[in-house]
Amino acid sequence: MLELPEVVTLARQITEELQGATVASCERGNSPHKWAWYSGDADYYEANTVGKRVGEAHAEGSRAIIALEPGWVLAIGDMGGKIILHADESTIPKKRHLMLGFEDGRVVTVTIAGWGGMWLKAADDPMPGWWVGSRRVSPIGDEFSYDCFKALLAEDAGRRKCSVKAFMASDPLITGVGNGYVQDICFRARLHPRRDITTISGRERQAFYRAIRGVLGDAIAAGGRDTESDLHGEPGGYVAVMDQRAKGQPCPECGTAIEKIAYLGGSCYVCPQCQVV
Repeated sequence: MLELPEVVTLARQITEELQGATVASCERGNSPHKWAWYSGDADYYEANTVGKRVGEAHAEGSRAIIALEPGWVLAIGDMGGKIILHADESTIPKKRHLMLGFEDGRVVTVTIAGWGGMWLKAADDPMPGWWVGSRRVSPIGDEFSYDCFKALLAEDAGRRKCSVKAFMASDPLITGVGNGYVQDICFRARLHPRRDITTISGRERQAFYRAIRGVLGDAIAAGGRDTESDLHGEPGGYVAVMDQRAKGQPCPECGTAIEKIAYLGGSCYVCPQCQVV
């Protein structure tokens, strides 16, 4: 799944590569997929993208928000899959869920693996609640100070019984982080994913905050994970410490074999010595 570091990378590349390009054609998917979400029919997408120019793109959580000027916005994200820029039509995948052709012959395709959304709206229309998540805070923004982090922990503890993983990736108050980066954040902070957030001490809170900032910062600097692709189909440079490749391998800190557990709808990889529940 594309998470915040991958989306930041894609948004930066879209701005660098496509800003000013004019949309010449739009295909709203040639392959039906029940978990590909749209905000209108094929005619709606064609009518409101063709002739528009690509403006700046930015990341909002796990969505790339792309200006289509004048007057429209396209959000792509909450997805597994690929957003790829093609020099021409020769490398276009047979199955795709959105395709934008540009006057200079280049093409962008979006291919969903699992689920994902491609939402188009007028720029001056109000943001629906599901678009951004009005209560959520970006963990890489200036707003996400240590005091903000402590307040969010307290808020989450007050609304539900909450673990470290749930705080990060299950109905979270912060946005853009999923199961992929939770593994390394937990390991760097020496916290078990199942750990109740109400039991975390002051020093552990500080380590947790630093781990969130540190892991995401490192991943953004590297262009995302090596298991995901950028706009050119190239893998990122961030190699996760804790993913499926770590199972059974020695912990890089203590040498204990890494274990795989199932928790909150996904696999987690933990060191049973360094990360105690």
